[in-house]
Amino acid sequence: MKTRRYFGPLFLALLLTSCDSLEVTDPNAPNVADVSIQSLVTGVEGSMRTDLFVYLVGSGTLAREVYYMDPADPRWTAELLTGPLDPGGFIVLRPWRARYRAIGNVRALEGRISSDLSGAAQSAAYGFAKTVKAYQLLLNLNYMGDNGIKIEFSTDIATPFVEPAVAYDEIERLLDEGYSDLQSGGSAFPFSLSSGFDGFDTPFDFARFNRGLRARVALYRFDYDTALNALSGSFVDEPGDMNLGVYHVYSAGSGDQLHPLYALPTAPFVKLRAHPMYKDMAIAGDLRYSSKIFDRSDDPSFDPSPSSANGVSTALVATVAENSVSPLPVMRKEELLLIRAEANAGKGNLAEAMRDINAVRAAANLDQVELTAANVVDVILRERMYSLFLEGHRLVDVRRHDRFDSLPVGLANHKIFRQFPRPFDEVPQDN
Repeated sequence: MKTRRYFGPLFLALLLTSCDSLEVTDPNAPNVADVSIQSLVTGVEGSMRTDLFVYLVGSGTLAREVYYMDPADPRWTAELLTGPLDPGGFIVLRPWRARYRAIGNVRALEGRISSDLSGAAQSAAYGFAKTVKAYQLLLNLNYMGDNGIKIEFSTDIATPFVEPAVAYDEIERLLDEGYSDLQSGGSAFPFSLSSGFDGFDTPFDFARFNRGLRARVALYRFDYDTALNALSGSFVDEPGDMNLGVYHVYSAGSGDQLHPLYALPTAPFVKLRAHPMYKDMAIAGDLRYSSKIFDRSDDPSFDPSPSSANGVSTALVATVAENSVSPLPVMRKEELLLIRAEANAGKGNLAEAMRDINAVRAAANLDQVELTAANVVDVILRERMYSLFLEGHRLVDVRRHDRFDSLPVGLANHKIFRQFPRPFDEVPQDN
C-alpha cells in the first residue's frame, strides 16, 4: 500500500472537546470565522477517526468477530459477552459522541461554506460536507441498530431518537443531495484532502465514493435496484486491486494518531484477537485469513486465555494493520463487489452475483464457487466475513439477515446482543 501523507498536529488541534450535546458551534477556536476552510476540513477528517477503535472492537465483539483481552479493563470480555450493556459506559458513549462531534465539525464547515464560497466551489464543498455527515450518522445507526439515532442537532436532551427507517431516509437524503452538489462542483475542491482520499479528491471522483456509500445504505435496506444503480456511479469497476478505496490515515507525527488496531503480532501479549470461528471456517490458502490473522496456537509462550479474557480462549491475533501508520479502510473496491453480488443475488441474478463473488475469491487465492438459491446468502455472508474483517460490517450483516443464532455463544453465561443501548446522557431521566 502506497505511502500516505498526513496532516500532523492539526488533526488533534481541530477535534471538538464538548461531550455533552450534539450542538457544536466552535471546533477549535473562540471564533470559527478566524479559522480557514482548509483547517476546518482537516479537522473534519481528523474527527472522523476518533474512537473508531471502540466502534470496531465493540461491534466486532457483539458479532463474535474479535475479543479484546485488556488486563486494565475486563469490560471488553465481560460486559460485552455477558451483559448488561452499560448505557453510561465508555463503549456506548465514546463512539456515539465522537460521531456527533465530527458532525459538529461539519456543521461549522457548512457555516463557512455558506458565507465564504459561491458557485461551483460552494457546491463542491457542500457535497463533501453532506457526504461526511451521512457517513457519520450511518456509523452510529450501525452501532445502535433498532434503537435508532438522533437526526436533529440540538442541546435539548429531549430531542427524539428516530427509528432506523427514518434515520436511513435522512442518510439517503444527505447522500443524494451531496451527490447532486458534487456534480455541480466543477473540477476541483476549494480545499485539499489527505492522502486517504487519493484518487477521490476532486468533486467528480469524490462522487464515486458518495455513490459507494449510497449503495451500502441501499443494501442494508434490501433495496437492490437502488444499490445497483448507485454502484454504476461508484468505483466498483475501476482498475485497481481490491484495496482501491478511501482510507483514514495515521502517522507518528507530533500530535497525530497511530493506527488504533495495530499491535506487534509477535509480542509476548497481544490484546486484540480474532474469534476462533475464523480459523474453524477458513479455507486453506485463503489470503484474507493469512493476511489478517496470525495463528499462535503452536507458540507455547502465548496464552490463549489470559485472566483478562474472562474464560474465552483464542490464539488468533488480529493483524489487519501492517504497522502503526497503516491506513484504515473507509470503503474498498472489495466491499463494492460484494454489495453488487448481494444485490444481484437478491434480484435472482445468480450468474452476475457469482461473477463478482468469484472475482473476490480469485483475489484471495480461492477456487470458484457455485451459487444456488439455497446457498447464496450463506456464501455471501461468509465472503463478507473474511473480506471485511474488522472493517465495521459484521454486526450489521448478522443483524440484517437475522443470523444471530449462527454465532457461537462460548460459555454458558454468554449472551448475544443485537445492538448497543441508547446512551444514558441522551435520554431524559426520571427525577
